[in-house]
Amino acid sequence: MTPAPPPSADSVAGIDVGKYGLDVFVDPSQLERRFANTPDGRRTLCDWLRELGARRVAVEPTGRYHRELHQCLCDDGVKVVLANPQRMRNFARSLGEQAKSDRIDAAMLARYARLDGIEGTAPKPEAQRALADLLALRRKLVEQRDGLRKHAAETGDAAASLLADLLEAFDAKVQTADDAIEAGIQADPAMRRRSEIIRSVPGCGPLTAASLCAELPELGSATPAEAAALAGLAPYVCDSGRQHGRRRIRGGRQHPRKLLYMAATSAIRWNPALRTVYTRLTARGKPHKVALVAVMRKLLVLLGALLRDDRLWLPAGPPARLPA
Repeated sequence: MTPAPPPSADSVAGIDVGKYGLDVFVDPSQLERRFANTPDGRRTLCDWLRELGARRVAVEPTGRYHRELHQCLCDDGVKVVLANPQRMRNFARSLGEQAKSDRIDAAMLARYARLDGIEGTAPKPEAQRALADLLALRRKLVEQRDGLRKHAAETGDAAASLLADLLEAFDAKVQTADDAIEAGIQADPAMRRRSEIIRSVPGCGPLTAASLCAELPELGSATPAEAAALAGLAPYVCDSGRQHGRRRIRGGRQHPRKLLYMAATSAIRWNPALRTVYTRLTARGKPHKVALVAVMRKLLVLLGALLRDDRLWLPAGPPARLPA
């Protein structure tokens, strides 16, 4: 067996995560190796990276398959960069790499890990991961239930009656998921307090609070601009020369954004301050969606401020009486 080269202070690694295997590429030594995605395989991988001096690793998040690896690497003192898969594909194309394989992906991840300004990501706490899993399960149940409900509405009475019991079962499963989500929040003191603060704002219900707790944990510590970008509510310029294109929002985390949309729709009816923002923008000729996105951002900034200060939302009191 060829001995490993001496450790290098500037070694980085890229790991392509699969269900059964972990393909590793180490730069600049150009070493490649495959490990089993098992506890023993992950432990051997961490030991090998330590020998090579690679203390920075880039990994694409792949659902539950990368979680144990992420935790193992962080426990070993390795800085783990979670790379967005779409951005990684664009990154590879920008370097002229059109082919795609596990080995190529690992090499591209290693080159990505070497870039300056990319921060490592700590593993999510277990309670937050469990809550995110329950929310994903609930979304899948609701999607399947709504599909069956639509199908039942388009069929005859005989087929619809057969689907009635199944729809009731789906309703029960969704309720069970809701109960499990609420129980998970109540069992964790930090998430219970965050949920209480979020739900104190008119328009924000239990599902919005759960999604923001699990899928936007940076809210409260991030700046308003950072929080807007994370939620996909930051308008990006589209200018070239003398042409000034329309600003559009894009990217971000879609599930919290969808729930913020519903919360903003409710808030413009029940939250006077946000209703004023919406009314002022529409009076100036702004389209409904543009005004609603502005309300979503205002709502996000409000929630961030409340979480930062650890306080509940309170309605504005009556104006003070001036002395006669």
